[in-house]
Amino acid sequence: MPPIGRGGDGSPSSPGLGAVKSLRIKRVFDYWIALRRERMYPAWTDVKLMDIYDVAPFLAVLDVEAVGGQARTARFSFRFCGTWLVEGRSNLAPADPTGRFLDDIAWPFNPRPLLAACDRVLEGRRPALLAVGDVDESVYHQRERAFFPLGPKDDRVTQILVCVDEVGAD
Repeated sequence: MPPIGRGGDGSPSSPGLGAVKSLRIKRVFDYWIALRRERMYPAWTDVKLMDIYDVAPFLAVLDVEAVGGQARTARFSFRFCGTWLVEGRSNLAPADPTGRFLDDIAWPFNPRPLLAACDRVLEGRRPALLAVGDVDESVYHQRERAFFPLGPKDDRVTQILVCVDEVGAD
């Protein structure tokens, strides 16, 4: 499935969700849309986790840290990791990745799709979606992941809000 697409009016400033199944991701998307108003995306300071407390356990917030070199233009460190996500990492060290880089922690799968989705958010300054099957994880896990840009100005993404949810199989 392609990244989250354009909205009903077709403009890139009006992103749509496409065929997402997760009600939690839809809830975060609606909240993100309400916060951004006329902007391309809201700032991290606009987000109040208590406003979306029901989905906070399924959220992570990544700080975007610029780096030099040709291979990568940014690295992503965990500012926040919700309890459901931490519990899902209970067999990995560290279980709570807060304060660590996404590409420096253990994963039970290849994290390249996660990094690629973050890169798409930076390049396009719009949400991205990883559908069920986009991450090569256990057949017992049917997860969707949505990545939402955050930043104080529309010219630079400084954080990425991530929602991960288990969804039923087709």
